[in-house]
Amino acid sequence: QFFILPPLMARVEPSAVWKAMPMVMVVLMASQCLEKNPSLHLVAGSLMAMKVMEFSARRMLDEMVYVPLDFESRYVGKEVIGVFGFRFGKSGMSLALSGLSSIFGNFGLQQLSYLTTGASVAWLSMAWRLSTYVPTGAEAEATYKKTHAQ
Repeated sequence: QFFILPPLMARVEPSAVWKAMPMVMVVLMASQCLEKNPSLHLVAGSLMAMKVMEFSARRMLDEMVYVPLDFESRYVGKEVIGVFGFRFGKSGMSLALSGLSSIFGNFGLQQLSYLTTGASVAWLSMAWRLSTYVPTGAEAEATYKKTHAQ
């Protein structure tokens, strides 16, 4: 996080990183789908990759998205995304998985890998479309200077 992201972000636009994160997960999840019983190393590596991206790159990119916004928009946006996006998303997925397991019975690791691959592909599709709204590094820097010069 301290040694890789700063030089990377100096050379790569934030929208490209937004697109790369779900691509990594699609590749990892697809590799899990190819095995009937994915190895612990593969599953643990996928989880580690997801958590590293979530707590380093994604958090940093989230802040870069909010830079051009005024204070009230940043505050409201963060609260809405925090409540509906994160908390409701986790609760909704938990309920969906509970409902699916009550209807179809218990899932094996490969079947869960199919579901996570589908979720990763959906994430990639949405990230690809939404990344056009992420300001470039130059746009974010200009906006930051303009708003903090007052």
